[in-house]
Amino acid sequence: MRNRVPVSRTDHGLEARLTPSQLELLRRATDAFGELLPDPEQRRFVLGEAGAGLAALFAVEHDPNHSLYLPATEAQLRSTHALLTTLLAMVPSERAFMERVGFFRENAAAVALGLRRGVAAAR
Repeated sequence: MRNRVPVSRTDHGLEARLTPSQLELLRRATDAFGELLPDPEQRRFVLGEAGAGLAALFAVEHDPNHSLYLPATEAQLRSTHALLTTLLAMVPSERAFMERVGFFRENAAAVALGLRRGVAAAR
């Protein structure tokens, strides 16, 4: 999985270009995070207000053969980064991470890094 997540500014905020595998990782990571931290108040504390809508954000329909241009706010992308980095800390074992998320830890770390770099480049 590549660690590049291009982010560009639009009239309505930001737009992140995700590969199908990156989007699937984000969907599964969101589900796993919700299972590990079922209390909505705790999730809000970790992810901020924008974190509440991540599952809906990643539930978009897409062509699995092409990248997806995902419109998002900076707060949503910040919450996504927090979700990935927190999940990496919550599930430190490679095996447990793979069992919970279905991706290697390095894939989640790469997407988090790609998001951080993409948002910084879009500023």
